Amino acid sequence: MLQKLGEGGMGAVWLCEDMLLRRKVALKTLFADRHSITEEDLERFRREVAIAHAINHPGVARTYDLGEAGGVHYLTMEFLEGETLVDRLKRGEPLTSDQLREIAVPLCKGLRAAHRAGVVHRDLKPANIMLVKDHRRAVIMDFGIATAVDETQTSPDEPMQPVANVPWEVTSAGRGTPTYMAPEQWLGQRGDARTDIYALGIILYVCLTKKVPFKASTAQELGDLHQNAPPPKVESLAPGVDPDLAKLIAQCLAKRPEDRPRSMDEVVERLTRGQRRKQLTFQLLAAAAASAVLLSLVGMGLWAIAHGAVIREMRPAQARLAELVALQLSAADLNKLQTKSDIDSPAFRKVHGLFERYHKRYPELAGIYAMRATDAPHQYVIVADLFPLDTDRDGNGQIDEGEQGAPPGTTYDGSQSPHMAEALAGDGPVADETFTSDAWGLTLSGYSGVLQDGVRTKYFVGADARNTPLAAFKLRLVVILALSWLAMVVGFAALRLNLGKRRSTVEAE
Repeated sequence: MLQKLGEGGMGAVWLCEDMLLRRKVALKTLFADRHSITEEDLERFRREVAIAHAINHPGVARTYDLGEAGGVHYLTMEFLEGETLVDRLKRGEPLTSDQLREIAVPLCKGLRAAHRAGVVHRDLKPANIMLVKDHRRAVIMDFGIATAVDETQTSPDEPMQPVANVPWEVTSAGRGTPTYMAPEQWLGQRGDARTDIYALGIILYVCLTKKVPFKASTAQELGDLHQNAPPPKVESLAPGVDPDLAKLIAQCLAKRPEDRPRSMDEVVERLTRGQRRKQLTFQLLAAAAASAVLLSLVGMGLWAIAHGAVIREMRPAQARLAELVALQLSAADLNKLQTKSDIDSPAFRKVHGLFERYHKRYPELAGIYAMRATDAPHQYVIVADLFPLDTDRDGNGQIDEGEQGAPPGTTYDGSQSPHMAEALAGDGPVADETFTSDAWGLTLSGYSGVLQDGVRTKYFVGADARNTPLAAFKLRLVVILALSWLAMVVGFAALRLNLGKRRSTVEAE
């Protein structure tokens, strides 16, 4: 026997070392020198061992053995390092809602195991709850007045019956601790799981407020309060309490057992509902973000492949179209086009008619034009254009970007289009290597120099392609990726909810 851990009216608890098994245990004794040990006292002692052995759960303190030495009756149980809940409340501030849930959830799971084993504790209070330093967080002790539940009690909605000959039942002297006794205990009725739920409600109330809901100077007055008086609302004493937690406590403290939660399963579910909701929300957000990143990478890869494939397919065609148009143009006609006033000239109509014929034949052409080089590098003048005047080509009633006219004499900065200079050099038709954006919109252009009697001139022809195929592909790709992302998120949510239900079912079983 190493150290006395505590002492009560019936006996003391010692920290001992088990010499045979080489482990520390808690040894609980009955005082033999203060009063005569009755058979009822011994029966209660034996019952505590039997009940503790019937419950196999980490949230319930394990009891090892029962014995007698030198007239001292004792039992040995698991030694729990920590402090009781009542000691924690005495030395500190009231618990917050989150702190309380950390204790209440393992506590309720231990009670649930006891109830499933057919045991009602009937003396649940902070002094019988040990806060330990390991993963269990809270462990229930002292099943000294626990009772086996009569299995003939079929429905939680049935009113409780007076105490009958139930195994392990005790006399009224051992009914429980008055502050935590349920109304039916004060009436001498049999307790079931809902009796422990009432005591649990008071424990949660005390943890949040450091006040008991009912205080009185006599046992009779206290019993009357438990049976008839509504408890002060938790919210009035702990303004920051979680509303769901306050509502649960109020229901646990219902006077009629049938108005309380039906089982500890329901209590655990409600205590963990908010945590599960937060966990599910976080997991959904994480899954949504991860899937969005993944699909974005896939989309960028597909776009790069499609973009490159479309350009590789269109470049030769655009270069060839520019060359075909250039072969049919005369430098003499182009020399006559200098200013906007030349739009009405025969030379312009001849050139423009050629442009229109090709545009009708190849609707994928966004534009055709002829330009003249200046002395400055990459600086050009527009000679003729398919759309020399502002034209509402999309029919929306206004001139948008890319719909402005390009009359003869309009200057153009071709520094972003080096292939124009390459076409003028006479090395054959060329085309842009990607879509380029200028004042007239997004285009992929082919270029070819205009020859006069086989000699290079200062003119070249440009043929712009519409980016409709890529725009359509981009739209379809975005829609497909968005629907895929939505399907992945919904699928993950359904899978997560299904796993949660299965886990709850396994726990319930």
